[in-house]
Amino acid sequence: MILTYKIKHEKDFSRELKLAKKVAKYAIKTKSRSSADVRHIGLKSAISNQILKKYASSETAKKAKSVKLTVPSQSIGVKDNQVCITCLKLQLPIYFHQTFRKINQVEIGGEFAYISVSYDEPPAIATTSIYGVDRNTKGHCLVASNPTTGKVLKLGKSAHHIHDKYKHIRKSLQKQGKY
Repeated sequence: MILTYKIKHEKDFSRELKLAKKVAKYAIKTKSRSSADVRHIGLKSAISNQILKKYASSETAKKAKSVKLTVPSQSIGVKDNQVCITCLKLQLPIYFHQTFRKINQVEIGGEFAYISVSYDEPPAIATTSIYGVDRNTKGHCLVASNPTTGKVLKLGKSAHHIHDKYKHIRKSLQKQGKY
């Protein structure tokens, strides 16, 4: 399971973000994936490789609007309840559970850092009985049944009527100019 946490970093990365935008524009224009081609721009190679990978392999990207500094897991370390990003000389406090397997990547924007973390999946619960669930059958939103007991639970018969009721109320209020 992969979760992403948003942490405020309170540092000025405007210079690096401008350089990252130049790298992204170069990647879209030339489709090059080598950091040697963008060495003259001056961004760290770990970050420029990730940006080149993202934008050069994208067939639909026509221009780069908001480029974030993407740091791969190789350049990230965890020490004393802090995430250490060596290539940017940045240390972020850990506010989330430290039972994670690894940090996948960190994306850094103008104000926030987005930390993508992998956790181990919780063990599956062994089932004792089987339930059958069917959605949207014969006017009901949900039909659930237990074949061992034979009980059937039907939910949401009136959902369609309630939806229509409020749709008509909205329509009439829009005609009157009140909504």
